Amino acid sequence: MGFIKTHERSGTLLLTNKGRAFVELLLNGVIPGLRISYHDAAIERRLRLSELVLTAYYAGVDVFTTSVGGDGERPSLLITSITRNHGHNPWGSARVGAIAHLGGIYYAAHYVCPGIGRMAVNDELSALHNHTNFGKDTRRAFLFAGPSYGCILEELKARGKKSEGKLIRYSEAYRELHYPIHLLSCDETGARQLQIMAVPYYREKLARLMLRSAYQPPPEDAPAWDGLYNGHPFVIGADMELRRIDAAIRMARERNCLPIALAALDAQGSAVLLARYADPGYATVYKVTDGVLTKLFGHAPALYEPPCTQFLTKKGDVVNAPLIKALGKDRGPRCK
Repeated sequence: MGFIKTHERSGTLLLTNKGRAFVELLLNGVIPGLRISYHDAAIERRLRLSELVLTAYYAGVDVFTTSVGGDGERPSLLITSITRNHGHNPWGSARVGAIAHLGGIYYAAHYVCPGIGRMAVNDELSALHNHTNFGKDTRRAFLFAGPSYGCILEELKARGKKSEGKLIRYSEAYRELHYPIHLLSCDETGARQLQIMAVPYYREKLARLMLRSAYQPPPEDAPAWDGLYNGHPFVIGADMELRRIDAAIRMARERNCLPIALAALDAQGSAVLLARYADPGYATVYKVTDGVLTKLFGHAPALYEPPCTQFLTKKGDVVNAPLIKALGKDRGPRCK
């Protein structure tokens, strides 16, 4: 159909002018003019970012927004690269790949895996504050995404000589940043995690839904606990904020009320939480069931799938792309 061409030197697929016009028609807007690069590192960064974007897309998050916060309350993900152009880079040297707006909180999303490199913490904090400057009550956090929870933790466990310059490893940043840091696997489990985090005050709501009449509010001096269950701390771990779970366990040990009750998605338990907390006896892990999620979301839990219907433009025209090439008049299929 002539929408895509192959760049001979790199093998990269590119939109032709015809393809660009078609996509702009679909999106009812102009595609940002990005500078094309064929360097291996640049291509790899884009592939990694695509994992994060697709995970958010399956979670029902608006990934086509062009501003931080999108259209208000709706969950959104702004890809920072669309605002970076030749001669104009409002993000400076920050490595943040996207800003997610979920449940009233702004998350600076970074892709983290072994060998990912270093970050400048002060630059990251400045960029996050400058682009989410919506008042003193603005809530902010970090989202460390990767191909799996295990790959992220492998990089975060790495230790070495502490850097003297402004660039530090992600493992150092993980230990030193005061903002909440959530881990996110770029797969179906991560998409479900984002759906949960998109619900305002999801921790209290989940705790009440899971414990029902057995729910007791946590002590005021135990901010890492989400409730009490039969005298033990109840903690929501489905958002994979492991440092908060660690803090909840430390406080439970000080008050002699281990193990804590830890609520998480089934795949999160098998990937990280069981070995990290249940096996040493620090926690009893409980599964967040589909029934609980149905009550939390107000509908049956399901990942987003685009509807199989024809796309209509603002004018009401039908955009139709045939699945096969149209036949020529006398010579069969037209092929280039």
